[in-house]
Amino acid sequence: MAKRRRRDQQHLRQESTRKRRYTVGGSQNAAEKYQPGFPMNLLANAKIFYIAGAIIMIGSVVAAAVLAGIDSGNENAAADIPTATDTAEAEATPSETATPDPRQFSQAEQVIDAETTDYRAIIKTSMGDFVIDLFEEDAPDTVNSFVFLAQQKYFDGLTFHRVREGFVIQGGDPKGDGTGGPGYTTKDEPNEIRNTRGTLAMAKPGGSDSFGSQFFINLKDNTSLDFDNPSQNRFYPFAEVVEGMDVVDAIAQVPVELGSSGEVSKPVEPVLINEVVIEESAR
Repeated sequence: MAKRRRRDQQHLRQESTRKRRYTVGGSQNAAEKYQPGFPMNLLANAKIFYIAGAIIMIGSVVAAAVLAGIDSGNENAAADIPTATDTAEAEATPSETATPDPRQFSQAEQVIDAETTDYRAIIKTSMGDFVIDLFEEDAPDTVNSFVFLAQQKYFDGLTFHRVREGFVIQGGDPKGDGTGGPGYTTKDEPNEIRNTRGTLAMAKPGGSDSFGSQFFINLKDNTSLDFDNPSQNRFYPFAEVVEGMDVVDAIAQVPVELGSSGEVSKPVEPVLINEVVIEESAR
């Protein structure tokens, strides 16, 4: 058929005799009948079409339920982490009259001898005193940073800014809202000491492997924070309360209110850390 004639047929919305037979089965030869290919041949079968649709709908519902469960689990996990968002960068003001922040340091000086000396700390608070034994052999860098800051009077006048009864009390933040730090960070020192009631560990951002100055005291056995926790939120104890756990429990029961973090954990009346006194004794 000439090209011009085919164009005229298309313009008049006509079809050639061969195409009409091919489409509607005008020919008696079954081989000339039009047979749609995959996947259009499936749509011609109503039963297969409905089954495929049902499978897709069920799969979508199951996937949505699984994702919702994962999101819910992540939210619950995040609520039970001693988080801290302290930063190693000191705030600087471009002014000749700027006063250096006394609670900002470039690094912790080496102030302990973990091989020959045992260290303890008396934490004096507005609600009483308690004593902690520092694990200088298991976490020498962590203990060195804590002792250095205490000797610099860093903790004096700070608060326990986060109190969650049945979980932890947390302090050591110069800003008092969970976002402050000493101007430097210290790397985690992994150990196999568990977060049992009365142990202390350093608070840090979720999934981080370094910390600043914020520490927390476990009010119960928090196994979800231990070294063998399958997630990345692992916290390694560096000290333990050996005297005055009743004072820690009293702090844990103070009335709290909504804080800037969006969590109801800020004491209504501030609980102060008046002083941290380091005691040393030879082994």
